[in-house]
Amino acid sequence: MTNPITLKPALLFFGLGALIIIALRWPPAPAGTRATTSTAPDWVHIEPRLLETRLGLIGRIQAVNQVTLTAPFDGLLAEVRVHEGQRVEKGQVLLTLDPAQLQIQLRQAQAQLLKAQREARRLQHWSKGSEVSNARRALNNARQSLAASESNRRDTQALFERGIVARMELETLEQQVRSDQQQLSAAIEELATTLAYGQGEERHIAEMELANAQAHHQAFETLHARREVTAPVSGYVVRPVMPGDGQPVAVQPGVAVSRGTPLLGVIGLDRFQALARVDETDLYLLREGMPVQITGDGFAGELSGRILAIGIQNEAADQQDTGARYKVQVSIDTAVADFDPPLRTGMSARLAVILYRDEQGIAVPPHALRRDESGATYVLYRATAQARPERVMVSPRTTVAQGVVVQGLTPGFVEVPGS
Repeated sequence: MTNPITLKPALLFFGLGALIIIALRWPPAPAGTRATTSTAPDWVHIEPRLLETRLGLIGRIQAVNQVTLTAPFDGLLAEVRVHEGQRVEKGQVLLTLDPAQLQIQLRQAQAQLLKAQREARRLQHWSKGSEVSNARRALNNARQSLAASESNRRDTQALFERGIVARMELETLEQQVRSDQQQLSAAIEELATTLAYGQGEERHIAEMELANAQAHHQAFETLHARREVTAPVSGYVVRPVMPGDGQPVAVQPGVAVSRGTPLLGVIGLDRFQALARVDETDLYLLREGMPVQITGDGFAGELSGRILAIGIQNEAADQQDTGARYKVQVSIDTAVADFDPPLRTGMSARLAVILYRDEQGIAVPPHALRRDESGATYVLYRATAQARPERVMVSPRTTVAQGVVVQGLTPGFVEVPGS
């Protein structure tokens, strides 16, 4: 029989060995149950560099000078000297209209002008005219007649007082004097009215009619001078833009055209612009005068320009399916006269609007910005990797791809808290 007391050391030895084996073979604890340790902060090097933000747009190249030439008056096409696609120079005669009908109207306007000039001259020298002379002559006759009547009445009065003539004869002369006095008053009023005629409304009316006749005649002379339609700019002859869905007229000799009918179009190739559209969500980013860089598949190189105008009216075709879009007009400042191949209207273009640009800007990671108790923004900064960190107050400006643009920093290092 075994003694139980002698078995205790052996059992204790085997028990410790089993615990060691279990401990070695036990699976490791999951990662989430381990004690976490904080990562040391990073120091990011900062220095001045080119910082910019762009907005990309898609548009088309368009000539600044696109002129539609219309018929200046009703008539027949007498001569056509160009054809579609032909290169023309400024001032070159493109076509000629027959001015036969216009010349009739011009002669009528000239006759009206002569009549108006004659009437204006008559009223201008009215005080020396025949009407005033007749009125003055009538006034003098009335005065002379009155003077004779008064003289006869005085003589007859003296004879009547001496009893030589009868009262009836004296009364007859007195009646004659009163009649001559009335005629004198009427002659005075007639002269005043006649003189006023040449100085009042009639003269003003004559001056206005003369001005109208001169303008009318000048208008017809201007139209007659435009019987030869010339190119307003140097460029290429194209099909005219018709209002609505109208078809252009056949531009050939003998065709009757009405005033205002589009005949030819001329596209100048000396100045170009780019037209694009921007979504309403990006509209607030754009301002007139912003620089723009323009590239395209149809031309070599890069064009530079500036935003000339931003539309104020929505140009979206269907507002129910798409958001509002607005036209952006960009002037092209780069000289394009020597482009090979030449720049042509209608070419597609990619526009990069420079929203922000700083040649020597400093940007820091967003997490490097901190707030103090008063709400001011600062970063932990050191000039060199071995320098002691210090708190530097900064002013955030805008956000770019490299980070947040700030003011108040010089080249060095900023601390970005670790995760």
